[in-house]
Amino acid sequence: MKTYTLDLPTLYGDHHVIEVRRILLALPGVQDVYASSAFQVVEVTYDPDQVTEEQIDTLLAEAGYPNGFEFTLDCPNNR
Repeated sequence: MKTYTLDLPTLYGDHHVIEVRRILLALPGVQDVYASSAFQVVEVTYDPDQVTEEQIDTLLAEAGYPNGFEFTLDCPNNR
């Protein structure tokens, strides 16, 4: 078993925790899911022979829970 930790900034309420757990626990090979809306983090314990981290990322992103976040920083004076 391996543990995979994800930062999910869109995980901001208990209803999101329940949904993320439901989605991940339906995957073959996922044994346990710890999710915290307070820390916006998910830890997935899984069997790497049955599911990959990429599959976990893809499934969560399709459900609206992308791993991490991106932003653009615009500076008016190009610094």
